[in-house]
Amino acid sequence: MTVAALDYTYRYPFASFVGPTDEAFGLCLATCGRRQEHPCFFRGRLREPRVVGDLLWVLCEVVRTHFFQPRPPNFDPVITSSSEMLRFEGFSGCCGVYARVDLPAQAFDRDIQGRGTTNVDFNQAMRSALGRLGEQDAAMLSVGREGVTLTREGESVVEKKVNLPVRWIKGFSEVQAYQPCLELRLEVKPAEARRFLRSLPSGTGPRRLSYVVQTGTALRLTQLSRPGAVPLHGMNRIRVLDPLLNAARGLRIWSDSDTGTSAWEVMFATGRFFLMLSPELYRGFSGEGQVLEKLAGRRWQEALPYVQARLAWQSQIDSASLAREIGLTVEEVEDALAVLGSRGLAGYDVTAGRYFHRELPFDLEQVETLQPRLKDARKLLERQGVSVLSDLGGGAYDLSVAGTGVQHHVRLRPDGDRCTCPWFSKNQGERGPCKHILAARMFVEGAESAEGSDDGDA
Repeated sequence: MTVAALDYTYRYPFASFVGPTDEAFGLCLATCGRRQEHPCFFRGRLREPRVVGDLLWVLCEVVRTHFFQPRPPNFDPVITSSSEMLRFEGFSGCCGVYARVDLPAQAFDRDIQGRGTTNVDFNQAMRSALGRLGEQDAAMLSVGREGVTLTREGESVVEKKVNLPVRWIKGFSEVQAYQPCLELRLEVKPAEARRFLRSLPSGTGPRRLSYVVQTGTALRLTQLSRPGAVPLHGMNRIRVLDPLLNAARGLRIWSDSDTGTSAWEVMFATGRFFLMLSPELYRGFSGEGQVLEKLAGRRWQEALPYVQARLAWQSQIDSASLAREIGLTVEEVEDALAVLGSRGLAGYDVTAGRYFHRELPFDLEQVETLQPRLKDARKLLERQGVSVLSDLGGGAYDLSVAGTGVQHHVRLRPDGDRCTCPWFSKNQGERGPCKHILAARMFVEGAESAEGSDDGDA
């Protein structure tokens, strides 16, 4: 099967490395920006080099791994710099695991100066060197080009020509839609977290879905669901956290009961590692479609330009304050941020419960074109394939939507929508709305908007 991909070239001024620089022993990360050829964000001494080395090494492991096929891809993670935080983000090759390293300003001996987003080169030599960083090393972190000693022969440029799978890019867009729904379920000390990870079955584990529950201070695995249990499929996906637990302060586990998504957060004195898992081993985030309902709606459209104009590399965006500032509702601002997240212009920090500004170094302005369900829904509207059967009031509607040789019955309800199509029957809304529900929602919201305009004109 051919996988849709985009040709892309990473262009680095040198290969990232750990070693001597002009000033000291350092961790030097080469960058590749979309708007600037080689932006320079930061240079400062690490207060805990061993911890930072472990965090970035595990991030390397995630982005170089395909968790259910033998051939691992190799994608370079993305770094976002603000005055308060350095964030490294990456996806596994299968798109089913999202990883992020958050390093606050307190992790360094100087303030973070630059603002922006770029790729960083994480090569094999870099990965090996990260594993050798010691706690007593006087290590500097350099992100960018300036002040870095290159080679004796002069400057060199490292180019990586890759095919970025469309599903990998969509994964970055989709994952932000899941995180606002996560709830904190379990929290344990690092010793218990380490014991639990090492007790898991080898390989990917049981084929059927398992659940993580807490009894007293201990975590255990069960095949039975119960309130507060965290679903887990693909044991190998969380074993990558094991190297982090020696120096950690604790492990927190988040989950969304509706989607089955879970997130595993390893906390440190100055920093954290966030690992988010898709509901099943063989399901990537790219195909879930959780953001489709927001993209198809109208509530964000007025707020979007105002919210986007106020993005200034904030590490936390206060939606309530922003809503008051621009004179719109919090819901409108949140929807606009969700859409900006789908376009690569915002990420979500579940611990803070807020979005942060970043710009992925890929052109995602037309990300909606990567969503086939949304395109098909718009075609249904263009062909006048939607009609209202009954308006039940209170936001409840029954509609008829054209399918392939059949009319589907769509029920729109405040507590959940349903459709008679085979796709919905198979997924039951767990992977976002089908194209018929999307078309029905767009039709109803368009009619409501038109009615509101007529009332205003009168």
